[in-house]
Amino acid sequence: MPHAPYATDWGPGWVSWDSEGIDAVRLPGSVLPADTALIAPPEVTELCGVLGRYFAGRGDLPDGRRFAAVAGSTPSTRRIYEVVASIPRGATMTYATVAAAVGRPGAARAVGAAMAANRFAPVIPCHRVVGSDGTLRGYAGGLEMKLRMLVMEGAR
Repeated sequence: MPHAPYATDWGPGWVSWDSEGIDAVRLPGSVLPADTALIAPPEVTELCGVLGRYFAGRGDLPDGRRFAAVAGSTPSTRRIYEVVASIPRGATMTYATVAAAVGRPGAARAVGAAMAANRFAPVIPCHRVVGSDGTLRGYAGGLEMKLRMLVMEGAR
C-alpha cells in the first residue's frame, strides 16, 4: 500500500491509501514503510499538509467523521469513531461518556478497544478520550504525545 510522509517537529508521520481512498493515518514517530510514493493523490497531499500544520500548532485536525465509516469494522465501532470525531478541539470525553453516547453504557472497555484499533489517529482524535477520573490512558503515540497534543489544543 503506498504512503506519503508528512513532516513535523515531533517526527515524521504518514498517510496511506488504496484505490478506494485514504486507508490509514499514522502519528509522528511511526516507523515509515519502505514504499513511499513519489506522487500522492490530491486528497492525500492535502491531508499531509493539514497534519503538518496541526502538529506545528498552526491549525486544527480535519473532520474525522468522514473516516469513521471506513475505520470501523462493525457498526458499533463506526458509531464510537463518529462520536470521538465530534469531540471539538480543546475538549475531552471519558471512555464511559463515549460508551453512553453510542447507547452502550458500561462499555467503556469496548471504547478503549476501539481507540486502540484506531488507524486514523489523530484525525479520529482518540487523544481526546480520557479516563473517568481525567487521567490519560493508553495512546498509540505514547502518553507524552497524548498530553502534548491536549496541551497544544488547550484541553490541559
